Amino acid sequence: MCGICGQVGVAIKNDRLDQALEKMAHRGPNDSGVTRFPRAALGHRRLSILDLSEAGKQPMSNERGDVWLTFNGEIYNFAELQAKLEDRHHFQSRTDSEVLLHGYEEWGIDGLLQRIRGMFAFAIWDEGEQTLYLSRDHLGKKPLYYTCLGGRFRFASTLPALVEMLDETPSVSTRAVREYLTYMYVPHPHSIFDGIFKLPPASLLTYREGQQPRIEKYWRPCFVEKEIQDEEEYLERIENLLRQAVDDRLVADVPVGALLSGGVDSSLVVRLMAELASKKVKTFSIGFQEQVCNELPYARRVADICGTDHHECVLSPDMANLLPDLIFHYGEPFGDHSALPTYYAAEAAKSQVSVVLTGDGGDENFAGYGTTLAAGVASRVQGVVPRPVREAIALGLSQLERRGVRGVRRFRWVMEMARGSQVNYVFDAVGSRTFREFGDHLWGPRLRASDSSVSPDDWYESLWREAGDVSPVDRALFVDLLTYLPGDLLVKTDVASMAHSLEARSPFLDQRMCELSSRMPAEIKLRQWQPKYLLKKLAARYFPNDVIYRRKQGFSLPTSAWLRTDLGDALELLQTDVACSRGWFEPAVVRQLIDDHRSGRRDHGQRLWLLLNFELWQLMFLDKQLEPGDDVFALCGRSVQRQAA
Repeated sequence: MCGICGQVGVAIKNDRLDQALEKMAHRGPNDSGVTRFPRAALGHRRLSILDLSEAGKQPMSNERGDVWLTFNGEIYNFAELQAKLEDRHHFQSRTDSEVLLHGYEEWGIDGLLQRIRGMFAFAIWDEGEQTLYLSRDHLGKKPLYYTCLGGRFRFASTLPALVEMLDETPSVSTRAVREYLTYMYVPHPHSIFDGIFKLPPASLLTYREGQQPRIEKYWRPCFVEKEIQDEEEYLERIENLLRQAVDDRLVADVPVGALLSGGVDSSLVVRLMAELASKKVKTFSIGFQEQVCNELPYARRVADICGTDHHECVLSPDMANLLPDLIFHYGEPFGDHSALPTYYAAEAAKSQVSVVLTGDGGDENFAGYGTTLAAGVASRVQGVVPRPVREAIALGLSQLERRGVRGVRRFRWVMEMARGSQVNYVFDAVGSRTFREFGDHLWGPRLRASDSSVSPDDWYESLWREAGDVSPVDRALFVDLLTYLPGDLLVKTDVASMAHSLEARSPFLDQRMCELSSRMPAEIKLRQWQPKYLLKKLAARYFPNDVIYRRKQGFSLPTSAWLRTDLGDALELLQTDVACSRGWFEPAVVRQLIDDHRSGRRDHGQRLWLLLNFELWQLMFLDKQLEPGDDVFALCGRSVQRQAA
């Protein structure tokens, strides 16, 4: 796992690759390097996982020195590919990096992308062709930003590193701010800055100096073609493939452990690791003093059953003072509050291992979310309730909601999907986490002046239609795989792990697992209205029912409680003169949100977390008033004093 950067068409004396690499030192503390060409340059920060010798140093070239690579990630089938290449190419290392170089020479960029399995973001510079190729893995596990600002093409693994390569900080994108307040993150292809973009997952970008970048998709999940098998056959296929995916991800020249939440997905991964690993598996879990969010007892039971070397950490509100560090590592506003426990889990793991396996991807592949269950209910309603009746019920629920009747929003959303509408599967449709309900009142002049004809939900709606003629459940899975998974969950895992120079690997996100899941009929994933039905049946082979069949908690933070108590003072940052003068939000509405939350009249915990993270990001990256390691509460005190003065 590493950090990469580079540029094309930039005079070498003006490049800032060294500064950009310093911004990514945490992603690769073991080594760094820069290779310069007449009209291009590549940079690399190395976290040594395979072949720790100098032979694995990057940027790396082929034998002739006319093709160069800078690579972040792991190719899990590299040994298989190397066996096909070594008769015609000379390998100088035991790295998967060299397989990318020789694979490009042998099969071309398209042939290479059709053969590799893994998590990756890489750049190949072909000096003879004067062509740069950038690519990201199938599901977007590894990040990659790029820009053509100033007429020059630059790219980097992180947003702060890329901004470091520019002459000045770009303006903040109002569209991105609206998307952040809708999704809790800025979805690809946009970033928080105008003119800087994220390369989408499963994409290939080709760039030649003087031309516009060309972006093509090389893979897409397909839910149209189905395989019909019985339950036991599917269970055997899932278990065999998961075992192989776990085994592939145990390959490393450094210690490997696992993040264990106590949920079905990570428990299955740990169970198979315990079978396959040559040493006792080290597991790491995070819990909370607030029992409603605490899954430590379940993780502990799983660890006992699997016989792991188990380690636990309990978070308290004072640990939220780590926010400036989080803001720095994300580089743009990120409002998923589970970023904090994920960060601490990675820190705990890094104290003993350099690689961890996770359970990411089980929900997206096997229908683990309540939203997917709602889509399944809508599908069943479509089959038994005549269309006119569905439309009448949906209309009636919509009218009740407009009148302020509580408790009807979820039912209305299900009935809207059951109507057959293709515009209803959106993130946080019931408005419990973001600003669907409060946006019109909250927006300040800067957001009101933005292009309101572009809705943040257009993205979800277009993907809902793109899924094809499939059930609502499969549509929902297709959308989640292409939105929430790469935009939120995988960003969270990558940033948290790489902040501590830790590599995270996800067996459930093996490309083959995704393809197998997409070919399964939707009804077998939600049989008996049980989310993640197949995975729970598989887990029942190893764990007791009370561990498997329990209410889904997720890796959540007790945000609402903390913002009413220990962390509450930090909300004063939203009311300083500086914050109020920015023009994003109406100060009186922000004040009302804070007062209603503190009094217990409403629960605005996640919404206030969004606003707080956005303000801290501006203080750090725009105002330069905040640094990693700063005390947020002291900053609140200084801010209040300045306002009073």
